[in-house]
Amino acid sequence: MKYFKITLAAIAALFISQNLSAQVPLKIVIGGQDTAYNPKHTIVCITDPGNVAAINENQLKVYRTGAFGTEIDLRRGNNKIEITLFKGKNRRIETLNIYYDPNAKRPVPPEPKMTLEEAKALLEKSQYKEELFYGVSTDGAYLQFGDGDDRLGGSKMGYVDPGIVFKVVASVNDLYKVQLSQNKFAYIPQEYLEKTDERTSQVNTGSWSVTNLGKADRVSISLPKRLPYVSWTQLDPTTICIDIFGATNNSNRITQHRGLQMISYVDYRQVDSDVFRVILRLKHKYCWGYKIGYNGNNLVIDVRHTPTLSLNGLRVGLDAGHGGSSLGAVSITGIREKDVNLDIVNMLKRALEAKGATVVLSRSGDYDISMSERKRIFNENNVHIALSIHNNAGGSPVNPMGSSTYYKHITNRDFAETMLERLLELGVPNFGLVGNFNFSLTAPTEYPVVLLELLFMSSIWDEDKLIDPDFQKKMVNNIVLGLEDYLEKADASIEEPVAKKKKKR
Repeated sequence: MKYFKITLAAIAALFISQNLSAQVPLKIVIGGQDTAYNPKHTIVCITDPGNVAAINENQLKVYRTGAFGTEIDLRRGNNKIEITLFKGKNRRIETLNIYYDPNAKRPVPPEPKMTLEEAKALLEKSQYKEELFYGVSTDGAYLQFGDGDDRLGGSKMGYVDPGIVFKVVASVNDLYKVQLSQNKFAYIPQEYLEKTDERTSQVNTGSWSVTNLGKADRVSISLPKRLPYVSWTQLDPTTICIDIFGATNNSNRITQHRGLQMISYVDYRQVDSDVFRVILRLKHKYCWGYKIGYNGNNLVIDVRHTPTLSLNGLRVGLDAGHGGSSLGAVSITGIREKDVNLDIVNMLKRALEAKGATVVLSRSGDYDISMSERKRIFNENNVHIALSIHNNAGGSPVNPMGSSTYYKHITNRDFAETMLERLLELGVPNFGLVGNFNFSLTAPTEYPVVLLELLFMSSIWDEDKLIDPDFQKKMVNNIVLGLEDYLEKADASIEEPVAKKKKKR
């Protein structure tokens, strides 16, 4: 009888313990496996916000998302890790037993299965294949330096107009290798080239004209046919350079009209027997964008005039990254990047409009939109400046990760650095200023544009900041201040600042 009573007491205690545990939720998101291959072991869990949490008797902060975590040093062999939670008078204890062997090999995931025919096709596709035919570019075509690839694609040289004939000399993967000149080659995606009976040929350049169109200074170069080109910018002094391939100098007249606002002077160099370089030296340090394209067979470069250098009257493009089925990064507690990006953009839109700016959104709701469509919206609305808003992922989930800004063209470096300086005033780590960023939305030359990676969705510290309404307001305020800082820098760099000219009137 005594044994029976003890058994009932044990069952009752077990029932109470299970009932209390059920009242204190716990989900181990990272680090719950029984074998570890690194002496630094990360554990991240989720419970109810407001609960008290400890791992191995070290109390940890439970963020407003309910997430908490830490990094633990493992010793060789078995490691006992105790997770303790308190919710009022209720307590829950979970014990993990993790085995660590520094000599153990991490399991290698199996390679995806494919048939022999599929493997042969993949191998053949990845090998260089000599070709010899001619193709004409279609809408959206771009050149890249090599056949490399990553998640952002191969490193781009720049976009080119449709109707340009290329000589194809090889193919690899989904790319054609094209010969731009005797000594210069590039790669173009096969989808943007259609076979043609036309041939490439070396031609002479004709006369130039340089005029003020009212909103841009235009350089027009006469050519007998459309040729491939690439452009880039330089600093100190600010210069736009364009190489035209397959062209030889015969420009015996360059007419530069009076009243130019952005271009100080134009020049050229014959840098190779069939490569003609156009040099546009700008009057001011800051470049507000340029557009290159063909009007018939004339190559036209429009250099945009400096806009109003205050938010009042400025057209600002705002891009909320991802959307719709493109979730972006998803945080440990399930918050989606696409939603955070749009929330910040909508707050930023209201703040900028309150300053008198006109705001153009690439997306205003929860839907996905192509990169080319986002750029089309900004170009058709003639934005003066643009920001693409994103949030990052990767690195440590238990440590603050911070902010970073990204630019493609060197003339946008100061813009990116100015925005980063304001983000860092929020007390977040500096994740970096990243140049030559091969992202579609930082590629346009028509307007200054940078990408902001505000914080990390994957960090529980960063995630907590991103959903804090007060922190969101501070972040938006500092982004606005960053834009104002950049405009003030541009104004101060002009010999007679635009703002002062307006005051005189």
